[in-house]
Amino acid sequence: MMILLYKSTILAGLSHVTAMLAGLLLIFFPVISEFEQITDSGNFTQQFQTNKTIFEALGAQGLFVIILPWILSGVCIFSSIMAKAASNRHKTLILRWKSYSWAVSVIFTVFILISISSVGMFYIPSGIFAIASSFYNR
Repeated sequence: MMILLYKSTILAGLSHVTAMLAGLLLIFFPVISEFEQITDSGNFTQQFQTNKTIFEALGAQGLFVIILPWILSGVCIFSSIMAKAASNRHKTLILRWKSYSWAVSVIFTVFILISISSVGMFYIPSGIFAIASSFYNR
């Protein structure tokens, strides 16, 4: 009997879905907080907080922040599918696809840690699913 959906594929799919949802949330909803200083005189400082979308806050660079997790989670799901689809006699091919899954998990973790103060927290669930997919893709 052939199993169509393995745990690693399901987890990679969840990683991709959560990355897509996080990206759409950042595109359409003003969730990034910025503080602007109005006055600074002596002991008195007045600031106000504004919430912005990813493109309002970062401009065109926001596209990279949106696209990178989508690509990483897409590679994760593709490598999970390809590692399971390769036959057992092609061990080097299977190991190559599995190593892609681990590489994606490492890059995803680094991306989240670097951007944790701004948008990284939105991609934590996707990163956790990608790491879990790599563990099940052993």
